[in-house]
Amino acid sequence: MSNRNTKKTRAAAFRGASTLLMGLFVLGAAGCEGPSDGDGTIANAIVLPTDVVLDLACADVGINSEQCVLLDPENPYVNVKVSEFDVNNPNAVTKFELNAMIPAGTTGAKARFYLWATALARSPSGENQWYTARALHELWDANGDEVIRVQTLRAYRSVLDNFFGSVTFFTFGGATTSRQLNAQVADDLYRPAATGFATPIDWDPAVDIFEREVLEVLTEWGYTYIPANPPNYDDGIVSVNAG
Repeated sequence: MSNRNTKKTRAAAFRGASTLLMGLFVLGAAGCEGPSDGDGTIANAIVLPTDVVLDLACADVGINSEQCVLLDPENPYVNVKVSEFDVNNPNAVTKFELNAMIPAGTTGAKARFYLWATALARSPSGENQWYTARALHELWDANGDEVIRVQTLRAYRSVLDNFFGSVTFFTFGGATTSRQLNAQVADDLYRPAATGFATPIDWDPAVDIFEREVLEVLTEWGYTYIPANPPNYDDGIVSVNAG
């Protein structure tokens, strides 16, 4: 049985429970000043979706600079200022602080997609694209929707195609380190343990070797990957194929 068919079986159970969860989580508290949008509107509280069924607002939502997520009526962040970190305004609420307010796990997966897709639409960057891809990956792991699987791969590829030299920063034990996102994308696809989610690569274990299949997919995209090594998996190398 292919990985894709297994995911479709799991999807039905989540869809059956989603209506019981929808709309139960409220971010913030009414009466407390929250982040504002570009027009100065205060978002005191927003209701986050907790189901895992995502209808794409347009074909390219969550890909590079596509803006349609800002017109999606299901997007809870449309009227929220999703800010990048600004050294001149270090106390402003940033996208990372908003992300930390979202429930962990499946309950927050859809909200995470909308947050990062909104950040990407307003400020196209490799960091925002990678987090959008991760959110789509998490949603697909929960819902098994083939459309979301394909969009997940497109979002990961967009990091390579549109933001190849981008980095993001991680903090471990008080120390901050940077990570090349082209290598992070390749590791996310090559090593499922990197994300904790099922692989979005469509492969058949009866005929394929998974790692070889991932490398072939990257080659089809125009890249070569030298896999990272344990224990830190931080030395992978991605290069652009000539021609």
